[in-house]
Formats: sequence, structure tokens, C-alpha cells
Amino acid sequence: MFNLWRAFKLVLPHRGMLVLYLCTALGLALCGGAPLILARTFMNHLDEMGKNAADIEQKQQLRIIQKDYVLTLKPGSTAPETPPNLVKIFDPSTKKEKSKPDVFGIKEQIQSFFKEINDRIQARTGTGRNYIYALCGLIIFFAFLKSVFDAANTYIASWLAQRLRTEAIERVMAKLLTLDMPYFDSHQTGDLVTRMVSDGENLRKTIKIFLDFAQQPFMIVALVSIACYYDWKLFLLGAMGLPLVMLVLIKIVRRVIHQSKRYQEKTADIAQSMLQNLSGIRVIHAYGAEELEAEGFRGLTRSLFRTGMRRNLNRAIQRPLTSFLMGLGGIAVLAWGGARVVANPTNHNISDFLTFIAALAMLYEPVTAIIQTIGEIAEYLPNAERVFQILDVKPTIADMPGATPCKRLDKEITFENLAFDYGRGTVLRDFNLTLRFGEKLGIVGRTGVGKSTLLSLLLRFYDPTAGRISIDGTDIRTVTLATLRSQIALVTQQPFLFNATVAENIRYGRPGATDDEVIAAAKTAMIHDEIMSKPLGYKELCGERGGELFSGGQKQRIAIARALLRNAPILLLDEATSALDSLKERSLQEAFDTLEANRTCLIVAHRLSTLSNADRILVFGDAGGVEAIGTHAELMTSSSTYRTMWQAQNDGASSNSSTTETIPAP
Repeated sequence: MFNLWRAFKLVLPHRGMLVLYLCTALGLALCGGAPLILARTFMNHLDEMGKNAADIEQKQQLRIIQKDYVLTLKPGSTAPETPPNLVKIFDPSTKKEKSKPDVFGIKEQIQSFFKEINDRIQARTGTGRNYIYALCGLIIFFAFLKSVFDAANTYIASWLAQRLRTEAIERVMAKLLTLDMPYFDSHQTGDLVTRMVSDGENLRKTIKIFLDFAQQPFMIVALVSIACYYDWKLFLLGAMGLPLVMLVLIKIVRRVIHQSKRYQEKTADIAQSMLQNLSGIRVIHAYGAEELEAEGFRGLTRSLFRTGMRRNLNRAIQRPLTSFLMGLGGIAVLAWGGARVVANPTNHNISDFLTFIAALAMLYEPVTAIIQTIGEIAEYLPNAERVFQILDVKPTIADMPGATPCKRLDKEITFENLAFDYGRGTVLRDFNLTLRFGEKLGIVGRTGVGKSTLLSLLLRFYDPTAGRISIDGTDIRTVTLATLRSQIALVTQQPFLFNATVAENIRYGRPGATDDEVIAAAKTAMIHDEIMSKPLGYKELCGERGGELFSGGQKQRIAIARALLRNAPILLLDEATSALDSLKERSLQEAFDTLEANRTCLIVAHRLSTLSNADRILVFGDAGGVEAIGTHAELMTSSSTYRTMWQAQNDGASSNSSTTETIPAP
């Protein structure tokens, strides 16, 4: 219920629409009950007209009997006003019924209200045919108003629910964009996408159902009041099945909640499998694993089907079982109430009983709707909980209280006694380094020793488990993330292009850049001519991850243009040319030289040729610490790891001398 209240609180900012919704719900309840009472007035009027006709006929019969009785009297005797054997039959006091007690103290007010309406109609139309037409017209008018309120109420509820879903998705995405890398390392992409799309839609359904639920009490109160007004004892008899209904409903709801949670978890597994198969489609085709992956996917969908059917079985049982239990009360009302009418078959009791039955029949719909709504909330609420789980996450990497803006790098970057552990073993330990402003540092080493981790720590994707990183003597954990990362430009091994225009992808480095600045950055990165060769130029859509529109080298140069436009004092190149062959790498070298000018650069590379302009080269040892640092010449004598890498790459180059030249010394 707490999460249901949280979901409802999301609607509270739209108080105006919520108040309008409640007003239409109230109007719907009033207009829904009014035709029933007016119909009862119509029946009373017909009953009264029948009684008046019967009274006239009885009086005529009385006169005839009196006349015959007088003729039979002896001369000189006095005849009574009414013959003795007819006094009891025609005594008006014998026809007066015992009035029912006013149990709730409002019966007199209700009677006076509708009596006033009835008197006004009669004052305008009389008591004949025009009165009947006026009363029927009034019933139609209230039925029309009920339809109008119903339509308005449904539309407003849909508006609130749809608005909530939109805002919930926006809040979830905003939250995800602020979460740190450790969170994404421990959560599957498919699960997160499912929570945003599928669970966001289910949150909308939850709110819509809850609003429908909130509407029903107005109608229930109106109809219960009418039923109790005519016969409160009979109403209590009809409600005797509700405790059994609630007992059964609680058990079913618990099962539905459990199964709904499992259903959404399995839906997330399917989404993750779909993303994995689509991302790895080249590998799947290359290894002929289509049938293997299809069979694995079928296993997931079958498991989802079984879980869904268990939930649907409980939902299928809920409605007929609760309807049957509620029907027991209705049967009891018919039995007892019908027996009373048979025992005292007056027109008044029959009309009261028929009105009560009509109110009880109308009451069945909103009560059944509430019971059905509880089951639907049980089905969809666990999905809303999954949305709130994301909104409740507190990132481990965030601005600390009192964080200050990071000043632009002016002197040096310092790594002091740095250590880091992903949770599966130490990657860095006792790492110390000072990097001067404008210095270019190459970083090499075997795979998995912490090269890319060092860049991630500088970006504060993670915080070190020990030690600190400082810029001009200021610990980067004491400055705001936004100002820290604004000083850093990153070019990765696989350049990521958004599904947007070329200009928008370049402008991502600095959103406020002008078109001229975008073009200047592209020219510096030597990609301007290739862009202009496309039909739409800078307005050409790149497609997902660049699609087939651009080659690997072209995408890399667009990423370089993005980094140039950022104009950050710190440049991080993480295997930026590892996906390119040597010829393409050399064609990009001029662009990289321009990019690295007047910047402090950390360049992670496997190809030592990439580090030809590096001032120093840092070599990571196999244990994750610094094995050596120095120039190429110094490392050839002091670092066995570097020497081995150099010899391996030059031997490979020599064996393929027909296509490439020997790698030059950095």
C-alpha cells in the first residue's frame, strides 16, 4: 500500500485536474442515483392514482349499499351512517400503514427534498399526463448528465494516468543518467529498459485503476443510502457475503502479487536476451548459432508463459468466485424480502421492495468493479515498485556536501598511493604519479592490469579504494562532478555516434557551439570533406552507432572533432586507434597531433606507434603496479614488458614488410 500511495502522490502536482476528477465522480454518483428515486416517485404517483380511482369506486359502492340498507329498515328507526358490517372494510384508519423508523435521521430530509421537486412539477403540469411526461423527461435529463459526467471522468482519469507515465519515464531516465558506473556494472541493460518502458506503462495502468477505484465509493455511498433508506435490515442481509469475499480476495491478491513480480523479472530476462542477440548478430551468424539462440529464447518465453498463466488462473478465479459469494446475499434478500411481500401484498410494500432490488442491482456493478480493481492493482503494483526501486537508488559517486567548482588545470595532476578493487581482485595498488600540465603520457601494459581503470578514476566513474587524485592540489572528490568532467575530453576505442545528425554528434562536445565552430572542429579533424560528400552534409543522420553511413576511421574522426570542440585541458585517449589498421592510423595521426596540442594527455595504447609523440611512457606490470616510466630509450633497458612488446610488434611488422613499414621508435 505504501508504493500505491507513492504512485498516487505523483498525481498530486496536478491538483486542478484531480479536483476536477473528484467533482465529476461526485456528479456521476448523484446523477446515477437520482433517476432511481425519480422512478420511485413515478411509481408512487401511479400507485396514488390507482388508489384514488379505487376510493371513488368504493364510495359509489358505499352509497348504493347504504341506499339498499335504508330501504330494509323498519318504519320509524334511524339508519347509521355506515352499515355495521362495512365499518371495518371502509374505515380509513384500517388502511393506514405503520411508518418505518427513521434509522439514520435523514429520511425526513430526503422525503422533503424530493417532495419539493414533486410539488413543483405538479404545480407546473398538474397531476395528469403532463406530469408523467415531465417526470420521464427529468429522468432522461439526469441519465444524460450521468453520461456526460462519466465521459468527462474517464477522460480526466486517462489524462492523469498518461501524464504520470510520461513524467515517470522522464524521472527514471533522469535518474539513470545520474547513476554511477558501479550501478550499471551490476544491472542488465534489458532489465533497465523493461523497467522504463513496460513497468512505466504498468505504472500508468496502476494509477488509472486507482482513480477508477476512487470513483466507485461515491456511487456506492449514494446507492447504499437509497437501499438503507427503504430497508436497512434487508440491506444488512444482502451484505452478509462481503466478509467471505474479502477473505477469498486477500488470498488471491497475495498470490497475484508474487506471480506478477516473477512475471516482470522474466520479462526483463527476455528483453536482455533480445538485446544480447541483436548486439551479437554477427557472431551468431558467423558461428551458425541461430538455432541454439532461438532454442534458448524459446525456453525463456515458455517460462514467461507458465508464470503468466499461473497469475491469470488466480485472476480468472477471482471474479466468478467473488460474484458467487456476493450472489448469496442477493438470494437471501429475494427470499426474505419476497416472503414479506407475499405475507403483506400491498402496493406500497411491492414498490418499496422493487426500488430496493433496483438499488441493490445497481450497487452490484461498483462493488464488483472495486473487487476487480483490487485484483488489477495487485497485478500491476509490483511493476510500479520496480520503477520506484530505480528512483530510490542513491549513487555512490556524487557531489559531496560543500563541493566546489573545479578550477581549470594549470599545474599538475597527481595520483597519490592509489589503489582500486572492482570487487573481484585488486587492479591498482600503490600507484603514484605526477603529470605536468601539457605533458603527454603514454600508458601501456598487458590486458587487465588497470590502464583504462586509471582513466575511469580520473573521470570519477569510480572512486579509489585508497589514495587520492588531485588537480593542482585539490582532491577531485571535493569538487563537483560537472565541473570536473567539463575539463576532460574522451575518445574511446569504439567511438559512439548517437542516432542524430553529424552536426549534433560533433556539437555534443559543447552544446552551445555555433555552426561555424562545429565546421572548424570537423576541418581540424580532417572529416569535413567526407561529411560534405554526403547528400545532406552536416544534417545527415548518422543512424544507430553510425550504421553503415561512415567507416571506422570516419567515425573516429567525428569523435575527434567532438573532443576538439570541447576544448578541454585534459585529453584521454583510450585505445583510440586499436580498431584501425596501420595505414588508417597514420592518416589520423595529424588529427591526433592537433587534438593533443597544448593539452595534458593520457594515451592508453597497445600499438607503441601511437605513442610516437609521448613525453613519457608508463608501463604497468602484471601485478597492477608501475613497472617503469620513462622515454622509449630508457624503457628498452629498464622494462622487460615494454621491450617484449616492442620486439613483438617490430618482428610482426618486419614479416609483413610488403604492406607496412617497421614501427618507428616513440
